[in-house]
Amino acid sequence: MNGAVIYAKTRKGLEELTHRTAAVPQKVRSILILVDGKTRCSELLQKCSFISECKEHLEWLERNGLIEAVGTTNAPGAIASDAPPIPSQAPVTISPKKALIQLAQELLGAHSGAVVQRLQDSGDEHDALVQTLERCHKLIRLSIDEKKAEQFRQRGSALLAQD
Repeated sequence: MNGAVIYAKTRKGLEELTHRTAAVPQKVRSILILVDGKTRCSELLQKCSFISECKEHLEWLERNGLIEAVGTTNAPGAIASDAPPIPSQAPVTISPKKALIQLAQELLGAHSGAVVQRLQDSGDEHDALVQTLERCHKLIRLSIDEKKAEQFRQRGSALLAQD
């Protein structure tokens, strides 16, 4: 397991947290809660060091589709890995589209399905993502919550401005 990898919850992982749909033991569920799409694996392992077999539980979550690697960082202090080394160029970043999907999942939780689907159906070009962001904003405003819609628009626009 590469300590520089950053994991995020998948749709299945978010559904598990919301609905307790899978047979996930409480220890493993606690680790799933810590996965946020920003924290390196090595930091997650430190945070859950009080749980025995934390590394194995993270691997189990990934194997069972509850979390997925969304990027890596070459930050110092990464733990050793069985995986081939990451080239020492600039850190790998996730695509703007994937970042918007993560934002929707983080902000909307169990209500993110329709928004995530629109983002997945969108093109990867900047202009297409800007248009999809506006459509998603309207959808969230009408069907979920006006404040969350505005948060999604502001944070999504900031993500796309970095692109």
